[in-house]
Amino acid sequence: MRGFKLDENGDISITDGQIDMVSDLELEKQTIKTVLQTNKGESPFNEDEGIDFNQIQGKGITDDMIKTQIQSGIRQVNSERTIDEFSHTFKDRHSTVNFTAKDADGHSISVEKEW
Repeated sequence: MRGFKLDENGDISITDGQIDMVSDLELEKQTIKTVLQTNKGESPFNEDEGIDFNQIQGKGITDDMIKTQIQSGIRQVNSERTIDEFSHTFKDRHSTVNFTAKDADGHSISVEKEW
């Protein structure tokens, strides 16, 4: 499967007047990042898409709460993929998460996400 490549701002990436494309694991990684930056209920096209930002940001948030939301987002893209490695840091009111998720065939993707 192929799709449009998105830049860091979520805009379609264009090089030399041509739309850049991504496929396979890179497309899946990009789609997971898109889901993780969508607050559940925010999308008018699919109210179930996204994660609950209240479980990511704010006081009293634990790593388990964040990991649960990320796993929920991953499953919206690939139900067979699970978190293998996970780390979370909080600095200057920003949460940064790094994780690796594997599928049933052992293919892994690594993602860094900041809120």
